[in-house]
Amino acid sequence: MPRLKALALWDAMGSAIMADLNRLFFLVAPFTLLVSVATGLFGPPPPAGLDSMTTAQLTWHILLPGLVGAVAQLAVSALLLAPGATPREALSRAVALWPSFILSNMLISLPVALGFLLLILPGIWLFARLAFLPGAILAARGGSPVDAVRASWEMSADDGLQLALFILIGLFAVIGIGLIGESLGAAIDSVLRLAGLPSLGRFLHLLVPGIGNCFTTIGFGVAAAIAYQRLVR
Repeated sequence: MPRLKALALWDAMGSAIMADLNRLFFLVAPFTLLVSVATGLFGPPPPAGLDSMTTAQLTWHILLPGLVGAVAQLAVSALLLAPGATPREALSRAVALWPSFILSNMLISLPVALGFLLLILPGIWLFARLAFLPGAILAARGGSPVDAVRASWEMSADDGLQLALFILIGLFAVIGIGLIGESLGAAIDSVLRLAGLPSLGRFLHLLVPGIGNCFTTIGFGVAAAIAYQRLVR
């Protein structure tokens, strides 16, 4: 019998974020917001499309933000799953768990990628079963990457469809946040360029989408921790 409901998980995530927004934002921002600005300022220009992406663009705009952002996601889950923990303690645990988390993602990357290539929905379902919970599982009880992936599959056996629905809703939210952030940043950039402040405009153009990325990472870490708590009861 399912123990999770997608919309209930969404509501719980929002409530948890608002209840501890200051700590969560300043915990995550150095690993997401600052990275977004740095890659935009010092990295190659973003690719026009996936078919034209170079190795340098892949490294700077996808691999590097993903690897660094994983620390923030783990820290968020660790903070929620250890009542009374300080952000420093959560971050310390996240750094220690980071190699295992990256390895767990590598383990599930092939089946999830195949699911997305065959059909989008199977890929989302596999992502929900294999990739959504391992970070929270590691933050809560440690273990090996293989153990985390196995536990994720077993724990989500009755709730895979609800988790997949949550991921699907979240995917649309992430796309919306990204579009709004980019559009707002571009508008601010244009105004400041007309005002003779191109450097400030470029900086804010990178900063605004970075804020959206920060909240996306917070949401993922919080939702995974809440889902883990409800599935182990």
